[in-house]
Amino acid sequence: MLLIDNGNTRTKFAVYNKGELRHDVKVVNADLAVTIDPTWVKDIKLALGTDTKVFGCSVGTAADRLIISERLAQSGLVVEWLKTSAEAGGVSNGYNDCWQQLGADRWFALVGYYQLKQENALIIDAGTALTIDWLVSDGRHLGGWIVPGRRLMQQSLHSGTANLNALLSESCYREPAVNTQQGMSFGVHYALVGAISQAIKASEQIFNQQPFSIIVTGGDGERLVKSLQAVESINYTRIDDLVFKGLAFAADN
Repeated sequence: MLLIDNGNTRTKFAVYNKGELRHDVKVVNADLAVTIDPTWVKDIKLALGTDTKVFGCSVGTAADRLIISERLAQSGLVVEWLKTSAEAGGVSNGYNDCWQQLGADRWFALVGYYQLKQENALIIDAGTALTIDWLVSDGRHLGGWIVPGRRLMQQSLHSGTANLNALLSESCYREPAVNTQQGMSFGVHYALVGAISQAIKASEQIFNQQPFSIIVTGGDGERLVKSLQAVESINYTRIDDLVFKGLAFAADN
């Protein structure tokens, strides 16, 4: 089975066989049209073997979905795009009457985690956006927060000011910056660390002082949480394929 997570910036493809990851690849969305050529698809089909079912979720553009669907269809692979629902796998959507508004990636991550453990959980996904979701042990999704991610924050500084056009630095320290590049990088990084810190503090009340797990995913997730660990004592678990776990469950059901 081929699973596809089409995000805002890049798309992840994963081939699973009997629940085990056999092949995975990430493609920047801007490169989809060039990358997904007959040779690329042939490699995917070889990894798939006889199980040619394809399921995906998307928060990307319709144009990106069309490229993916058309290129795979040329080799006989038909994508079924799965969407957010009001309930799935024991999880109830916290957006209530406007449940369609919850991003499909967030939804399938919630469903995927609940298949692993039925416990109070704070799920932190740091990608193009930083999303934070609260999931109760009985399957109730309580809702969450959405914060611009590192690159979105940088882009807003670039577009909203005349002279802040330096690239982000990968180095981030909890100290005063001495140039513009550092100033933006440190500020953006610790703005996101601060959001995570506040979410963890809020969780104590949200979960009625009951224990909860902190789950981290996304490209920037662990980096942010490790910065927080420098000043706060927290334990977390990193899980990289929550969306795929949720998609696999939905596909099987």
